Amino acid sequence: MRVLRFDLERPELEYYFHELYQAFDPGVKNILSGAAEGVLSQKNEENNVILSLTWEDGKTLTRAYQFKNNDEPLENSIYKGFLYDLLSEYFNKQLEWGTLTGIRPVKMAQNYVKLGWSPTKIRNKFREDYRVSNDRSDLLIQIAKKQADFIPGELECGVQQRISLYVGIPLCPSKCDYCSFVSTIIDKKGENLQCYFDHLLVEIEKTGEILRTGDLRIDTLYIGGGTPTVLSASQLDTLMSALEECFDLSHLREYTLEAGRPETINREKLEVAKAHGVERICLNPQSMNPQTLLSVGRPWEAGLIEKQVALIQSFGFKTLNMDLIVGLGNETQDDFLRSLEAVIALEPENITIHNLSIKKGSRIKDQNGIVVKEGYGEDFYQAVKSRLSGEGFEPYYLYRLKYTRDNSENIGYAKPGHEGIYNILMMAECQSTIGIGAGATGNLYDPITNNITKVFTVKDVKTYNERFEEIVEKKGHAYHKHYRG
Repeated sequence: MRVLRFDLERPELEYYFHELYQAFDPGVKNILSGAAEGVLSQKNEENNVILSLTWEDGKTLTRAYQFKNNDEPLENSIYKGFLYDLLSEYFNKQLEWGTLTGIRPVKMAQNYVKLGWSPTKIRNKFREDYRVSNDRSDLLIQIAKKQADFIPGELECGVQQRISLYVGIPLCPSKCDYCSFVSTIIDKKGENLQCYFDHLLVEIEKTGEILRTGDLRIDTLYIGGGTPTVLSASQLDTLMSALEECFDLSHLREYTLEAGRPETINREKLEVAKAHGVERICLNPQSMNPQTLLSVGRPWEAGLIEKQVALIQSFGFKTLNMDLIVGLGNETQDDFLRSLEAVIALEPENITIHNLSIKKGSRIKDQNGIVVKEGYGEDFYQAVKSRLSGEGFEPYYLYRLKYTRDNSENIGYAKPGHEGIYNILMMAECQSTIGIGAGATGNLYDPITNNITKVFTVKDVKTYNERFEEIVEKKGHAYHKHYRG
């Protein structure tokens, strides 16, 4: 791994510079002192920011960027913009997302829309202050406007009428190499699953008691994982019955069940889901190419995806979502496009396109470190977007992660009327989400300050089971304080 030393007059810029530098040259380790193969320096002289980048085996580039007196003290975003200009020239490379490295760029566009800004003013803001391309700016504006119809108004948020529930089942039959979630592999006898399940039912009951108040309304319910369909049909029925008993679900706008691994789905489980009002099923092939799946440790069986899709569709669920990941294994862009065509042919109402992100906790990261391959290029991105648009799919939510192929984004596409409301609300951060179970973070929204307070919990099943009473008491106290004072 190459090492780059930051010689910064303002050391507090390290985090911002590191994030942006990784987007241009991923996998480089940065330090603040000591020997290194490269040096990135920053200093201010009068009305200039002087930036310089040198690598022992490459060129040196030094530039002075002028700022106005009234820009003092300079915001971090201004320094980041100057660094972008330096790196763009050094690497002869433009980033579609410019200096933006955060997860939720749509939220920025939403704020500008609320201010009444025109699309032209928003586009200019993104381009001039953040170096974002017009294409991505227009995408953000498009998604922000689409999401407006699904986000509760200020008055509703003000009285905290609507909240969402997330129930986590962080267990899987096996772990895929790209997965960074702290998911537990079910033991042969299923003892860890049963113990977790028993505790989960208790947490549901205790959380329901705290939230049983007249001014709250459950807006969306999402049972996620891991792989929730590792539960038996009987367990799934018990879980959903407990949720109905402990919470008022009569006002749900959306009820989602993740069934990501096709081998965990059967008719009995789908009958239970349908009987309890589930409307949205997520089945995630990730790729339709068997060589790719086997190379990343994901089981594959010929014809299974097609068989399970047909079974799901026979029940008449409102929405079927299917996920694909760009950059798995050694796939080429043609390999991915073949997967996309195969999924489109199955006629789901919702398709989510993820870009492979090298994250801590995944086998890929442990084995190879942060090695981010070059992307397939902007033509590929536009081809995917155009193909989905031609089939009636529109982008409805977007988020970004670090260390993704081509510094790209994850986009949810849906046919009108099949947008994932829970996904929209999570990215907009305009509503509280109550997290139940291991790894289920709660987000408590304060409409007055427009801030989110996180209610963290342990991520792994073993710790959750061992410290169950302590964990549930701590989470319960946070929810009680927020809603009952």
